[in-house]
Amino acid sequence: MLDLFLDWAGYWLLRLLTVVFQRLSLERGLAVGRILGGWAYCLIPRRRVVYTNLKAAFPESSALERKCWTKNSFQHLGMMAVEILRSPKLTPEDLERLVQTRGYEDYIKRYESGEGLILLTAHLGNWELSQIVEGLRGRLMTVLARRQKMKRLDAFLNSFRQNLGTLSVGKEKGGIRDLIRTLREGGCVGMLGDQAGGNDGVWVRFFGRLVTAPRGPLALALKTGVSVYPTFFIRRHGPYHELVFEPPLELVRTGDWEKDITVNTQKYIDRLESYLTRFPSQWLWGHKRWKKTRTKRITILSDGKPGHVKQSEALVKEWLETGKDKNPPYEFQVEKVEVRFRGPWSKRLFHLFAFFFIPWAQGRLSWLRPFFTDECMKKIEKTNPDLIVSAGASLAPLNLCLSRENLGKSVILMKPSFPYNLSRYDLALIPFHDRGLLPPRSVRVQGALSGMDSNTLEASGRVLAHTLRDPKKVRISFFLGGETRNFKPSLSDVESILSEIEQASQRLGGDFLVTTSRRTPEPINQFIRSQLGSHPRCQLCVIGSEDGRPEVVPGMMALADFLVVTEDSLSMISEAISSSKPVVVVKMGVDGLPKKHYRFQELVEKELGIPVVETKRLCDVLSKREAKSAAAHFSQERARIREKLESLL
Repeated sequence: MLDLFLDWAGYWLLRLLTVVFQRLSLERGLAVGRILGGWAYCLIPRRRVVYTNLKAAFPESSALERKCWTKNSFQHLGMMAVEILRSPKLTPEDLERLVQTRGYEDYIKRYESGEGLILLTAHLGNWELSQIVEGLRGRLMTVLARRQKMKRLDAFLNSFRQNLGTLSVGKEKGGIRDLIRTLREGGCVGMLGDQAGGNDGVWVRFFGRLVTAPRGPLALALKTGVSVYPTFFIRRHGPYHELVFEPPLELVRTGDWEKDITVNTQKYIDRLESYLTRFPSQWLWGHKRWKKTRTKRITILSDGKPGHVKQSEALVKEWLETGKDKNPPYEFQVEKVEVRFRGPWSKRLFHLFAFFFIPWAQGRLSWLRPFFTDECMKKIEKTNPDLIVSAGASLAPLNLCLSRENLGKSVILMKPSFPYNLSRYDLALIPFHDRGLLPPRSVRVQGALSGMDSNTLEASGRVLAHTLRDPKKVRISFFLGGETRNFKPSLSDVESILSEIEQASQRLGGDFLVTTSRRTPEPINQFIRSQLGSHPRCQLCVIGSEDGRPEVVPGMMALADFLVVTEDSLSMISEAISSSKPVVVVKMGVDGLPKKHYRFQELVEKELGIPVVETKRLCDVLSKREAKSAAAHFSQERARIREKLESLL
């Protein structure tokens, strides 16, 4: 009933507006249309889509230019509506005064030859007037038009075309037969070829990104053998227009049907791009042209913390794996933005400011300059992501700002602090040990996300093996953490753990590998150097703050039978568990970790069966092979995460 009412109300409103605008002079009518378009720009949320599409097409443009183009596009649509409603009053004399033509002579020759041709146009300028203009000149045209859901409105709008000699047909089979018959009889067919082609479309490059375009126009041309003229109706200024007939496309015919459609459609898209570059405010940017693009841009926001960055990169890696099996496969353009605040106070103030700023962020990112360094701001204003990924509470506000600016999908890892834990993200991956109110669309995960897949482990293991004395004898890899807030491991704790690992290696008949983290205190690093530098059972001793080789951690996981991780690093424990190797978490004999660390230890022990042991029990657990693997659990969790990620593409 609502649709019927809207159809009826819209029909009578248009009839009333038609009477009003036909009584006004053209100049006054266009002035009113421009004002109405300006109001629509202020009131209709669709302007955000227009702004985002313009940024995607013209990344070098400034925010001010894009806002100006967006407003002009709404004003242009207002003027266009007035011209269509006034079209029954148009006369051939009006055409001579208002419309200039270019490339018209060649088109006339082909039209009069009776060979049949296709005028392939776009939602550019006042495209509806182009067919009306030709009807007034006595050159009849059959146009393919999408049928509107509201039948009264559809019939009313079609009456403007038909009264001036244009036959409008739909996309159903009967309509396509009418087009083919018109072409074979030497007539002229008008078609639009610039919007998305849906699931049956042909894949082409549009402003560098892989999208679909309608296959119908070029398939029809190849089937019937007629010429295709790209045609554009451009507003020069006010009521004055230019009707441009581009030279016909030189159609490629190799015999490969799909390839020929693709190549020839791309030729038209290239012509279209050149016009959109010159007249950016005259195209219909209000539809989501890149909604189903296979070229996805991902921005990783980095707070400089290695654990957070690793989690974000691991998530992006899952996207890369998810997209490569599609047809055609997804293309991912990944960019990392190092977020740098001007100082501690800037960071605190931004956390407060952003909460009120986010709804107004689009087109106003320059307002963030007091909070971020100049270099960081350049990247923030330049980035144009479809997907924004961040880990850590401090980056959630900026993630939401960029999501608003670019209408991109926001993805966060870890629970953000208040009030951003109440904000709506497109996906929030929150560890089970994080408590309190969670954002909508949250997915619970066991721990920190890890990128340790089998391929990474195997490749790193092969590289690291070349640096070892006898890689086949490696039984244990030990990952030593360090200080964090109130948690400060002592030298005696580390000495005890190493003694247990040495005894366990001896019982297992093999050797061990050791690496420290960037947080490991220097006195402990010095002790490890002196004790393990020439130890007969230690084949590798890496100081994390000095040796940043990417193959060290995954290689150690790949080569060892058992992994031992100290309790202080959630991300390292998660990486070890996700490697599918048996893992032991060892306590260091001191308190001071945040409560969520102890909740995490309880979860991995209870849910995954991973031993969390005191130092004195480490040797027995390892030598008796009590360590567990959580491969099955992480395989299921990974599949669940991939399903969520795929839904965002």
